[in-house]
Parts: sequence; structure tokens; C-alpha cells
Amino acid sequence: MATLRDLQSKAKKLLSKWEKDYGGMFEKDRRSPVTHLCMTILMRNNTVDNAEKAVNALRKRFVDWNEIRVSPVAEVTEVLEEAGTPHAEQKAYALRRFLRAVFSKYTKTNLYFDVMDIPEVIPVPVPGEKNENGDIIVASDDDDEESDAVTRESGLPQHPEVPGYVDMKKILEQPVPLDPKLITEKNGIHVAGITWDDVERGPFAAMWRVAITEGLVEPDLEAPQALFKLRGPGGDKGVVADKERDKFAFYSVIFAQRNWAKVCKDSDKAWEKARKSSADANEAKGPTAKKATAGK
Repeated sequence: MATLRDLQSKAKKLLSKWEKDYGGMFEKDRRSPVTHLCMTILMRNNTVDNAEKAVNALRKRFVDWNEIRVSPVAEVTEVLEEAGTPHAEQKAYALRRFLRAVFSKYTKTNLYFDVMDIPEVIPVPVPGEKNENGDIIVASDDDDEESDAVTRESGLPQHPEVPGYVDMKKILEQPVPLDPKLITEKNGIHVAGITWDDVERGPFAAMWRVAITEGLVEPDLEAPQALFKLRGPGGDKGVVADKERDKFAFYSVIFAQRNWAKVCKDSDKAWEKARKSSADANEAKGPTAKKATAGK
């Protein structure tokens, strides 16, 4: 039987391989980390293709995951049913519960369907400064003309003097971009840390299947026991160390998506074998247990 140290080493190697295989995925796969986690809920008792179909249907109906978080379950169920998702109502409830948990736990989270783009900042030349070629920038004669140009607001009083007036066109065309560092944080895979909080959620179910197929936990363990073995009481006392939990959870989910059919087949086979072994063991103990009871 593998020791804890052996399992820790195996988990580290798996994570290293997953990071190498999927580390650059955001360049092609623009889905947000939250979308990947929500996919695990839609993948249960389902195929990846059908889960993708369900996500695309949700995209058409709702603005983002945040809207789904606050929408009636009936509306989400309707979309999932139209997409052919099995157990649609159950998944709709699970999605909303999961999104509410994410929203309450993380303050810096991107609940869009896709990864948020960092806006390109184009520097504005300032007269007197030097450009890339080392030349001093001279003020243009057009600057004065632009300052005197007629604007679309000409003739309108100041906004505060017009009750209820909002220049929505200006707001939409001249948005204030978020700080790039904040956008990076919102897109972070730290949100996958929620996988370790509840064995009933889709992300843990996917990670659990992967852990079984990779031999990190025994298939005869119940979900809470499997979670405890993977996580341990803290620090480096579990199969996955504290500092690697978020990445391990996220990349195991990505691995599950890429290999869902095989992961399901192998984990189901392992579970069935464990159940059969347990049933055989109980049957073998049956006569002995009856004799012991009769002797009392």
C-alpha cells in the first residue's frame, strides 16, 4: 500500500504535468475559471458535449453567471431542458447554490462567462517629453482647435441641472478601465479553492473521480473520507499540500473535462469493484456474525 509520502509525490507530478499540458489554455480557451467549475455541475450524468451545449444555451439567455445566480431556478431549468440536459432542475438548483457560494466567499471573482481582457493602454504624447526616438514632442496647432470644437453636449445645461439626465452614450463609449492587476486577480484560479469546501458540489465530484483513477485515494472511501485524505488536517499532512490546493483542484477539473468519458468509466469501474469486494467480505462474515449473536 502506498505511503502518504508516495501519494504526495504522485500528486506533485500530476500537477506538474497538468500545468505543462494546460497552463497555456487561456490563450485558446477563453472561458473564465468560474465557467470551468460550473461545467463540472453540468457534466454530472452527462457528456462533455452536452454540457458545452448547455453552457452555450445559458450564454444566449443570460448576461453572465451573476445573472444566473440571482435568477429563478425555473428560468435556468427551462434553458437546460431545452438544451437536453439530464436532471435539468437538479442542476439548475446546484448551479445557483454554487454561484451563491462563490459570490459570498470571493470578493475578487470574474462571474462573466469568459476571461476578462486587460485593456491595452496607449500612452498619450505630452508636449515637452521625448518619444521613442528621443525627439522632443512639440504641441500641435490642432490642440487649440480641438478644445474649441463643438461637442454633442453643446446647448445643454450642466448635468446636475437636468433632473434624471444621464449621458449613457458617453458612459458606454468612454468606460473607465479596471486596473490590470485587479483584472488578473478576478481571473485567478484561486476560486477553485471552493472545491475543498463541500463534497456535494460538482467540482469536488470531478476532482474525486480523477483522484480515484490516478490512485490518490481508495475507491472504497466515502466522499468526506476521500476529501479528508486529499486535504488532510492542514499543512503538508494530506495528499495535496495547502499551497497547491487551488491549482490542484483547478487543473484536475480541466483534466476531467478533457478526459471525462475515460475518467467516468475508470472511476465507476473502481467503485463497482470496491462495492463488490465489500459485499463479498460482508457475506463471508455473515455466518460468523450470526453465531456470535446466537451465543449472547
